Amino acid sequence: MNADLKEFSIEANRLALIIAPDLKSQSSEQIAQGLASRLSEASDSYAESRRLNENLRKAAIQLSEAKESIKTATASLKRLLDIAGVDSNELLAGAIKRSDEYRRLNGEVAATNINLLNGGDGLTRQQIEAEIDAADLVQLVSELETINIQLSETVNKQTELSAQLSTAAKILSDIGGSDAATQAEAQRQEALSAMSDVAERFVKVFTAQRLLRWAIDRYREEKQGPLLARASTIFSILTSGSFQKLIVDYEREPMDLEGQRSDGKLVGISGLSDGTRDQLYLALRLAALEMHLDQTMPLPFIADDLFINYDDERSKAGFEALRALSEQTQVIFLSHHDHLIPTVETVFGKQVNIVYL
Repeated sequence: MNADLKEFSIEANRLALIIAPDLKSQSSEQIAQGLASRLSEASDSYAESRRLNENLRKAAIQLSEAKESIKTATASLKRLLDIAGVDSNELLAGAIKRSDEYRRLNGEVAATNINLLNGGDGLTRQQIEAEIDAADLVQLVSELETINIQLSETVNKQTELSAQLSTAAKILSDIGGSDAATQAEAQRQEALSAMSDVAERFVKVFTAQRLLRWAIDRYREEKQGPLLARASTIFSILTSGSFQKLIVDYEREPMDLEGQRSDGKLVGISGLSDGTRDQLYLALRLAALEMHLDQTMPLPFIADDLFINYDDERSKAGFEALRALSEQTQVIFLSHHDHLIPTVETVFGKQVNIVYL
């Protein structure tokens, strides 16, 4: 045992000289304990080093992905910068703000023009402006207010006379055959006469009001705006004549858009089938796009499997509408349905360019 202890002491001192010279002057037990402690610390440090290296590797991957994202975003921004004609993100933000404001103002102008033409009895804007200049608007408003006041007064007077008549009838019943019967009868006759005058006046005012309402309704019915008129034509084409036109119900709050069938029946949006509702939205979009193309530089119209829920007949009608749009701008139709190609060739003829991808 002493020999083993001596050999252990020699080996401990040898290791101390190699690994930890600062421990060579200590006993073999202290050297062993010190080396064991340092081994444990070195193992912990190695594990921590591996953990940190793994985190560093993940961070490097995230950094690479972030750089790629930045590169992609920069490429997208460069395209926007080129379109806007600016050379910095700050100027681009200002251009975007001005573009949004421009679209908002254009929308307000378009809405105003549509409202003007919807209430224009089918007249053009120039004709409406000429009629407005020639009409005495102040007098028309004044007459309408006077009619409303007279109608209200007539109704109040009728209510008042009805109460008087009821009172007179009660008095007549109470007095029976007394001497006051003659006076009560005279009062009754006066009340009846007054009621007759008021009723005649009420009929005149009420008739005038109904005539005015009829004229307004007829005005709206016959003279709808160009957007609605064009959308009606496209909708009739898309539905193969199942619907004749689109009508706006101005009496509802909010106003309601309805389709009129060939038999005159009106069908609201909620009553349309999914396919017909898609055709309605397409008609409105194409009509708005045609009006927009009349006022700005035309850009290509791209449609991706627009008629996926259409049968052959409706698909042909849809391509007819797109052919009309192609007279104003380029139409690009993407589809993976080969059976539509004969229909496209029939509708567009030699003008169509079919590309297989």
